[in-house]
Amino acid sequence: MSLTKDYSVETLRGLAIILVVIGHVIGSASDGGMKVADDSGWRHLYFTFEYFRMPLFTVISGWVYAIRPVSFDNFKKFNLKKVRRILYPMIFVGTSYFLLQYITPGTNNNGNLYEIWRIYVFPYTLFWYLPSLFIVFFFVGLLDAYKKLDTLKSWIFWTILAFVLLVLRDIIIPYEWPNFLSYKGAIYLFPYFMIGLGMQRFSNFFANKWFNYTMTILFFSGLLIQQLGWYGLVHFNMERSSGLGLLNGVTGTIFLFRLKWKVRWFMYFGSFAYSIYLFHSFGTAAGRILIKNLGVTNDFFIFFFSLSVGMIAPIIAQKILDRWGITRVLFLGRRYYKN
Repeated sequence: MSLTKDYSVETLRGLAIILVVIGHVIGSASDGGMKVADDSGWRHLYFTFEYFRMPLFTVISGWVYAIRPVSFDNFKKFNLKKVRRILYPMIFVGTSYFLLQYITPGTNNNGNLYEIWRIYVFPYTLFWYLPSLFIVFFFVGLLDAYKKLDTLKSWIFWTILAFVLLVLRDIIIPYEWPNFLSYKGAIYLFPYFMIGLGMQRFSNFFANKWFNYTMTILFFSGLLIQQLGWYGLVHFNMERSSGLGLLNGVTGTIFLFRLKWKVRWFMYFGSFAYSIYLFHSFGTAAGRILIKNLGVTNDFFIFFFSLSVGMIAPIIAQKILDRWGITRVLFLGRRYYKN
């Protein structure tokens, strides 16, 4: 299997992280981010990309994982690397963000200092994704270690099972059950990770032109239904894990992968995607507070200034933190080395 970097995937990685930052600049509800109204054009923009923002990020993770999959012999080593890569930043970047919000006036959520322990056990803002992804890596690695994903038939079985589990998640798991380590998020990510793994491991299956024609038609049909739903012309369940959400998430990511885009500046941001994900909320919050304190109230300027700071500040943070071995490990999840 070729280990040559695929620049179209790097382009999608850049697109995915830009969509993630845009989503957090706007805010998932009217009390977050820019605090825009639920019927505003900004909310419509957030809603339009909601179904394939995190799925695209996760499909890419599955695709990259399949390049160097787990074997029985390196299963333990693989998981120790994921602890360093995913859980260390979750703890140290998450703690830093919690404390900064606590002491900074003007943030959307100051929190309770006595409840800081909760951010290590339950989903915490955008960092919910990290423990969820860790669980997915562990489970898929376990399947690969026991050679349960070696054939197309077995991959199809586990992928269908992943989607069934997601559809039934809110039925079989009571809402009041604690969401330890964001395991409910892992159920949401699992099928998309499997799609990415399949596109890398069983590329011939995904290369079929009639399959791709079908995915394209279904994607644009789903996107149309989504837009009609926004304007109240049709009535569907608009949750991310709904049938429409799954349809757009799956077909949209497959469609984007088949485009084979190569956009240089997307690739640039894609190369910093993980650091941008970890640190962009520091930048977007700081940018929003700063520009509002300067007396700017225009949502257009607030959006683009916050987005710019949210994209650039994490790149600067990575370059600084990468200079010392301990910060490189704890905040970036990278291997330790002495400078």
